[in-house]
Amino acid sequence: MKEVYDVVVVGSGFGGAVSACRLAEAGRSVCVLERGKRWSNTDFPRSPGQVANAFWRDNKSYGFLDYRVFKLIDVIQGCGVGGGSLHYFNVHLRTPHQIFMSPAWPKEVKREVLDPYYSQAEDILGSQPLKPSGRALPPRTQAFGEAVAATGRKVELVPIGVYTGEDRLNPHSGIPQTGCDYSGNCLLGCDLHAKNTLDITYLVVAEKSCAEVFPLHRVEKIEPGEQSGYRVYFRRMDPSDPGRSEPGMVAGRKVILAAGTLGTTELLLRCRDLHRTLPKIGVALGSRFSVNGDFLLAATLDSSRHVDPGVGPSITAGADFSTADNRIFIEDLGYPEPFMWLLEGAIPNASHLRNLFRSLRSYILATIGADSGRIAFEADRLFRGGETTRMLPYLGMGTDAADGRLKLTNGCIDIKWSHRRSRSLFNEIERALKDLSAGIGGRYESSLLWRWPLRKLLTAHPLGGCPMGDDPESSVVRHYGELWDYPNLYVADGSAIPSALSVNPSLTISALAERAAFWMVHGREIQPGRTNIVAPEGPLGTNS
Repeated sequence: MKEVYDVVVVGSGFGGAVSACRLAEAGRSVCVLERGKRWSNTDFPRSPGQVANAFWRDNKSYGFLDYRVFKLIDVIQGCGVGGGSLHYFNVHLRTPHQIFMSPAWPKEVKREVLDPYYSQAEDILGSQPLKPSGRALPPRTQAFGEAVAATGRKVELVPIGVYTGEDRLNPHSGIPQTGCDYSGNCLLGCDLHAKNTLDITYLVVAEKSCAEVFPLHRVEKIEPGEQSGYRVYFRRMDPSDPGRSEPGMVAGRKVILAAGTLGTTELLLRCRDLHRTLPKIGVALGSRFSVNGDFLLAATLDSSRHVDPGVGPSITAGADFSTADNRIFIEDLGYPEPFMWLLEGAIPNASHLRNLFRSLRSYILATIGADSGRIAFEADRLFRGGETTRMLPYLGMGTDAADGRLKLTNGCIDIKWSHRRSRSLFNEIERALKDLSAGIGGRYESSLLWRWPLRKLLTAHPLGGCPMGDDPESSVVRHYGELWDYPNLYVADGSAIPSALSVNPSLTISALAERAAFWMVHGREIQPGRTNIVAPEGPLGTNS
C-alpha cells in the first residue's frame, strides 16, 4: 500500500466497485479498502454445516452475510470483496420516473439524467431477462406468472445479471464463466461465476487499470489532511484470526465512502460526534432511512401446482401492483437448498408423518415377501409430499415513508424506525400477496417477523442516512455525492438515496456511482449519445 492515492474508496459493493473502476480507468491511482475478505468461487458454502461460516460474526468469522438485528427492523447486508453482489438476487431494474419527481430528490437527478448511466451499468453487469439455455423456465417462474395472470396484472421477466449460455470468458473482465445450472444458490455465492458479481466484473476491470484492493481493512476514522485531501485510519485484520488486528493509515486526495447504508452512516456519525474530525456535517446525517418497502419471508403454501422454489435464479419475474397511494412491485423468490431443507423441517405438515409410516410399512412388507414389486420404498411419498414443493415465496417492495433515523448507541449504529407511517403500504402489499395466493389455489402465510407481537420486518435494501439534496439543511451530500462542507469527500452508496425506490436498488446505486465518477472526472453530465467516461489523465476534479 502506498502512502497517498488520488482516490481512496471505502467499501467494494456497488457504489465502491463502480466508482473505483471508472476512476482507475480515467488514470487515477485508486485504493479500495474492504472490511471483508476476498472469496473464491470454491470457498462458498454448500452444505448446511458450512452455511454458518457464511455469516459475519465480530471477532469470530469473516462471512459475507452480515445480519443485523434492531428493535423493529432486521437488516441483511454484504461483507466481502464485491459487497452485496456476493449474495444478492441479481435484479437490475431502473427506478420508475415518478420516484425522482419527489421533492426528496435533488432537482438535478431525474430518470432521463440517469438513463445513460443505467446503460453503462447494465452493460458491464450483463443485465437481461432470464434466457434459459436448453432449459424451460423454472417451475417457480411459471407458477408466479400463473398467479399474476389470475389477478389481472401483467407479469414480466425482470433483468438479472445471470449468464445462462455456454462456457465463456466474461467479455469485460476475462473471468471464466459457466452458465447458470438452476441450483438456486445465489444467496450463498455462485460457484460457477454465472452471476455477474462485482468481483468478476467492475473490480477486475479496476485492478487491470492498476487499482489496488485491500481486503480485511476496516475503516474507523477519517480526518482532513494538513493541506488537502483526507487521512483514512483503518484496522488491518488478521486473515487467520478474526480477533486480531493492527492499525494503519492511508491518505487520499479524494475519498469515496461506499461502505453501505449502515456502514457509511455509522462512520460519518463517529467522525462527527465521537472523533470530532468532521464536525461540520449537518443535522441531516442519519435521516431519511428507508427499508425500501421490503416485505420478505411471506409465501403461498399448499398451492395447486408444483413450484419447487429452490430451482433457478433466486428472482426471475415481477409484477407491478401499484395503487393510487403507493408504488408496489412484487417478485418471485427462491432460496438455496440448505434453507429449503430447513424450511421443510420447520413448516408444520401432518402428511410428513403419515407418508413416513406408509413408506415404512411398504418397505417392511417387501422385506418379508408380503409385497411384490421392485419399488417398495416409496420415495415419492417422502420427497414430493413436502410443504416447500408447493410453496411460492415473495419479495414485495414499495414506497415507504423513508422517515427512519440512524444514530449511535454506545458508539454503534442503531436504527430508530417504525412502520406506523408506512402501515398502509404494507397492508396493500399483503392484499396483493393474498390475491396471488388465491390465484394459484394456495393459502397465504405472512412473515413470522411481521406477526404479533413482534411486528418486525427484514430488509435487504436499506437506504438513506446520508441523503443527497439541494441544500445542507435537509441533506448530507450534493446531487453528485460530495459532502456539503467537505470538498473531495463523497458518498456513493445506498445511504445517499433519499427515498424508497420501490424496486431493487442495486442498479440505481450503480448508476449514481457511474454519475458521481463522471462528475469527478469531467465536472458535468454525459453528453447525449456518448457513454464512455474514460478520460486522459489530468488534474483530479477538473474537466478533461
